[in-house]
Amino acid sequence: MNFFTSERNLITIHISYDSYTNLLQYGLTESVKADFIQICTSDSELRPGRVARVDGISTHVHADTGDFRAGSTFAQITSDDESEIEPIEPTVGDWVLVRPGVNKGSDEIEFVLPRTSLLIRNRSVRGRSKGKSDEQILAANVNTVFIMQAANNVNVSRLEREIALVWSSGAVPVIVISKIDLIQDVDSTRLLRRLELAAPGVGVFAVSGLIGIGIRPLHRFVTAGETVALVGASGVGKSTLANQLIGEKVMDTGGIRKSDTRGRHTTVTRQLLPLSGGGVLIDTPGIRTVGLVEGREDALAKTFSEIEEYKGRCKFRDCGHEDEPGCAITEAIASGRLLGSR
Repeated sequence: MNFFTSERNLITIHISYDSYTNLLQYGLTESVKADFIQICTSDSELRPGRVARVDGISTHVHADTGDFRAGSTFAQITSDDESEIEPIEPTVGDWVLVRPGVNKGSDEIEFVLPRTSLLIRNRSVRGRSKGKSDEQILAANVNTVFIMQAANNVNVSRLEREIALVWSSGAVPVIVISKIDLIQDVDSTRLLRRLELAAPGVGVFAVSGLIGIGIRPLHRFVTAGETVALVGASGVGKSTLANQLIGEKVMDTGGIRKSDTRGRHTTVTRQLLPLSGGGVLIDTPGIRTVGLVEGREDALAKTFSEIEEYKGRCKFRDCGHEDEPGCAITEAIASGRLLGSR
């Protein structure tokens, strides 16, 4: 169904701004509001909202007039071209339009607005043939992703894959090293410098959600209209950080295992959490494996941008970057211009 026209700015607005006030706390932006107004002007029965949680076949939506628990069997993405109507599975963070049920009928998500970003990964599936995987959508319409790792268990190779995952989504990665209170005998400055070298152009922050250290600088990412997703392995402190940013305990948190000082898994579903300033957090369950979706390999070039500069400079086109003569990569490593670990 074609809702958008080239004369968008000339459309008469019949819906008052007050009808969208409830959505401001869920990250409503001017562009999203404009899309909603245009669609709801054509069909006033539709209720605009944002997906907060998905539980099986039931989708929890925060709407302008209240909350809905809606189905999404017939949901489709809005498009400028009526011939390109596509079915879509709503996910946390999606902006949607719900048609309320009539005569005790079920509420249904009818339309999903085009996504500005889509955080998605490949995951291995038990029982499938070796090498087989499927795609798991983590969140939509995210501006920034806090990639979290615990200070006492930093894994640089995993961090690089997580950064590539975020770049491929259309969001901006930010590294958050949690639980710095557990490494009092380690120079945190050297640790952060090591990570800055491993992730050129990506912000790195150190925090302790337990005692509140380092939280304030992160608030600039969750201002009004901004959406931040938290990703990382189980037990790295995502829920603890969420509670700190929200200012109260809304997420259950697990303690530290005495055997290895690692956190316990607590979050079991992705959910959208509003902040007082109009920003939004999306907390996600722990990710065991990190795999890029096919077709998004360009994110690797952005992740390893300093290596990409040497692309095509080797003497031989099929250079394996090992011991071949005239290899630009090995020469850069030998001269210190590139890190061998990268």
